[in-house]
Amino acid sequence: MTTRGSKATVRMLALLAGALTGCASASLDVLSPVPVPITAVKLAVRDDTGGDMSPDELKTLKRIVTEELEDAGIAVVGPSSPSTDIRVLGNVTRYDPGLRPLRFVSRYGFGTGTLDSTWLVLDPQSSQIARCRIEGSVSMGTFGGSFQDVQEDAGKALARFLKGEIR
Repeated sequence: MTTRGSKATVRMLALLAGALTGCASASLDVLSPVPVPITAVKLAVRDDTGGDMSPDELKTLKRIVTEELEDAGIAVVGPSSPSTDIRVLGNVTRYDPGLRPLRFVSRYGFGTGTLDSTWLVLDPQSSQIARCRIEGSVSMGTFGGSFQDVQEDAGKALARFLKGEIR
């Protein structure tokens, strides 16, 4: 293979790799850090978007966040469980899955999906002991990228926050 041919192959592989990876991300903004790493929580998620989320979307988000927390070693227990008194309350302030077909055909941010949320860690007396904001988005990726990737990234960011890994 010639040098010109190998450069073209490398460019093609880089382009293919870029097309196959999603461009979903979630940023963690710690407003008040957890005092010690948390290993178990009671989780609640509320829709504060003014009705932009359906009940099914809210249930799906809670399921995905629960899975990510448990994958990170943080137990999510039922509201009446005696194993922990620490509650985590998520308030979703913006939920827009965007338009996947527009993300697929455009590289200029058309169809971008966004998820903005604030998470409170509460003690048994409902006093706030920690707080963070997580903002996520998807702007492109394979076949327009997946909004589920944004939700998974938000769950991973929350797990980092609860474990005190705020880098």
